[in-house]
Amino acid sequence: MPIHRLVIIALVVCVSVAGCARAPRVDTLAEADVIRDLDRRWQAAIEAKDVGTAASFFAPGGVQMPANAPAVVGREAIHQWFDEWLPDTNISNIFTPEVIEVAASGDMAYDRGTYRFVMDSPEGRIEDVGKYLLIWKKIDGEWKAIADISNSDMPLPGQ
Repeated sequence: MPIHRLVIIALVVCVSVAGCARAPRVDTLAEADVIRDLDRRWQAAIEAKDVGTAASFFAPGGVQMPANAPAVVGREAIHQWFDEWLPDTNISNIFTPEVIEVAASGDMAYDRGTYRFVMDSPEGRIEDVGKYLLIWKKIDGEWKAIADISNSDMPLPGQ
């Protein structure tokens, strides 16, 4: 067999193998819709005071960084954090996504928006408004929160 035929066959094989090795295209808009639905379900869990479901949106090593409080690391610690305050409060916690951006690879995303938090506590009514940033990672085919941070827009007391 002539050498140029071997070269052509080798090129065809290489191109075919490279074409097969390419990752499938990710529908980032559809993935963003999945995350919007997760946002709605998470908010519903908070409104229902369902601690287990609220914590289940986090990855095992996820971190919750609430406004005006220390970071809470790990799903079990986040579950405990929710359990300390959520069941015994009258709460309204509305998060409004403004931007959900999914990486072209389809395995990471961020969700940025605003929140309005109102809670009746023994000390009186607590109201807060602010912004949040939530980082999602696809783990075993499911989107899980790996970092959730909220920052208040309210001035510090006395300012």
